[in-house]
Amino acid sequence: MGGAILALSWTPARPRALQAQTCGPQTKTEWWPGSYKRELRTPLSAADRVVMEPPLKAAEAIARKTAYGTPRGFAVRPYWGYDVPQTRDRLIPYQFAAVVFLACSTLDEHGADIDIVFNPYPAHWTGGGSALRDENGDDLYFQQPRTQTRFGSTATFGEFEKENSLGLFVLFTAGGVSPTVPVSREEYLRATIFELEGKNGEKVKQAVAMTAKTEYQRWIEGAAARKKQNEETVAGIALVDKSTAAKLRADFDKIERENTETLRKNDAKERERLDILKSQVSLPGDKLRAELAAMTPAERAAPAFAGAALVLVPADTPNALAIVRVNPTFYRARSSPFEPRAVLVRLPNPHKEMTAQHQQMFRDFDWAAIKRLVDARP
Repeated sequence: MGGAILALSWTPARPRALQAQTCGPQTKTEWWPGSYKRELRTPLSAADRVVMEPPLKAAEAIARKTAYGTPRGFAVRPYWGYDVPQTRDRLIPYQFAAVVFLACSTLDEHGADIDIVFNPYPAHWTGGGSALRDENGDDLYFQQPRTQTRFGSTATFGEFEKENSLGLFVLFTAGGVSPTVPVSREEYLRATIFELEGKNGEKVKQAVAMTAKTEYQRWIEGAAARKKQNEETVAGIALVDKSTAAKLRADFDKIERENTETLRKNDAKERERLDILKSQVSLPGDKLRAELAAMTPAERAAPAFAGAALVLVPADTPNALAIVRVNPTFYRARSSPFEPRAVLVRLPNPHKEMTAQHQQMFRDFDWAAIKRLVDARP
């Protein structure tokens, strides 16, 4: 739970006040009144709202005190994203976002230009879902390289307004505790083998089974079942029209003969192809097992880092991705699934028309106030 990034997927109505607006850096637009709140089939309890709403209100107030509070050339729609907890013993992520719309003849959604996620999971700062899932069901993540720690945060990823990047991610946690733990090189290789082969080699067994018989062999084995089904169909039609039934039987017989002959002619070539596949089907796992067997105990226990093609590389390799998993102790709920124990601020790269105001927003942003939202938590 918590791996997926909260979606900003609603279709907003265009505000009447902006219908006559035109683009331009001096065009004053607005911060839409009222936060969007997800419609939930099962409403949150009053007790959960008491815990969840104050951090979201505080996050929105911090964002509104920046240049985005008086947007020019675009409109801002505040968004609250949250869900009903599926379990009470684990923290759940929830989110405030300032979603930007360009104030042109049509309002095009640019996306969240300020994204503040409480109790984020690794997928929120790694750019997507888990990389692998091991045999125990734990998700493993490729964590983007850390950059210079900023604003007293626990960790910082990415850069502000750097081209061809996901933007800046600044993570604050209660007490500076890490929400992740490193994955060892052995754990990573075993998870990769599990991904390739499945539990007890089930995927390999399935692949081998697919190479055991040709299509012609499977067609011949299914002949009796097809004949029975065809006869039942013909018998049903014969109750209404015997001549039509007789023609249908002849058609079935013709199709059976033609398909049998076609598959028989191709059988020899397919056998050759399947023989090649049989020789290749177990190679990926075997190669990784050999890599693991060649490691010393210290090498097996060392933290895993992935490089190009996601192969293991030394920790000091440029742009290497640390492989991590969730720290279960950190995400264990003590009083409520919504208690804010971590907060992640993401500032993605802006639309080019908004660069100046985006930079001013960054200068205005009260990072100390964000940090205080989790500083008091044990």
